[in-house]
Amino acid sequence: MEFEKINRNTYFINAPTNVGVYSFKNKNALIIDTGTTKYDAKKTEAVLLDNGLNPKYIFNTHGHVDHCGGNRYFKDNYPGVEIFSSESEKVFIENPNLLPILTFSAFPAKRLKYADECTVNYVITDGIKKINDEKFEFQSFPGHNTGDMVITTPDRVTFLGDALFSEYTLLKHPLPYLINIALRVESLKALKEKDSDYFVISHCDEILDKKSFLRTVDKNLEVIEKTKKEITDICSQPLSREEILQEFSVYHNLEMGYKSYMINLCGLSAFINNLLDENIIDCSVQDMKLVYYAK
Repeated sequence: MEFEKINRNTYFINAPTNVGVYSFKNKNALIIDTGTTKYDAKKTEAVLLDNGLNPKYIFNTHGHVDHCGGNRYFKDNYPGVEIFSSESEKVFIENPNLLPILTFSAFPAKRLKYADECTVNYVITDGIKKINDEKFEFQSFPGHNTGDMVITTPDRVTFLGDALFSEYTLLKHPLPYLINIALRVESLKALKEKDSDYFVISHCDEILDKKSFLRTVDKNLEVIEKTKKEITDICSQPLSREEILQEFSVYHNLEMGYKSYMINLCGLSAFINNLLDENIIDCSVQDMKLVYYAK
């Protein structure tokens, strides 16, 4: 794992979930997201120690396991570590079984792994906050989860978490995982006003400048509208959620296992609910099956 400098004291570690790092003058480090497992955390720890940095603070952009799964390792091995998140994401981080319950509409089967619970020390709200006497800006952009938050370092580098998907991610996952489509659209439009020099998306190899960032925001908005239209077209005849997902998957040639199927079904539900709210589709129970159809 490479320790790559972005600007002055702001770095990132390129990984399946990128890890942001801010180096303070006293060599303490702020870690932005910790990966999925303790093994990811150990790799981050090795990079920090190799560069003379001490893990001291953690900010989680949101409470999905691939962003907070390494928290517990740092808590257990660095007792003074302090963890920051938004209020609603604190609930998910401290109660990691809640997200699978949300995804599966029931307590998850044992085959599904989720993060170890970990206490969040401080709830962050929007605005300028000091950490170790340095000023960081925090802003909420929900929609992927309930309390997604981005952080901007004193070096004008913004770590976006999953508040924005890379163009590669949008190609790889044509049904983007979102929990609230209307909130996501609102957040993306507000995100375009974000003033930074550099932008880091969690699942992206490239550091974006302002121009690339704005292009990527527009692409996210475009994909949401495209997905809504595709689902509406599929609903030209009454179909259940599972049948809609089947039609969508065949069209996009998607292959899914147990976990990815359930995640995609959850993402699809967000789009269906948005289309219902916008009065574009309707639903009814026919032959004891809940079906959706275009109006």
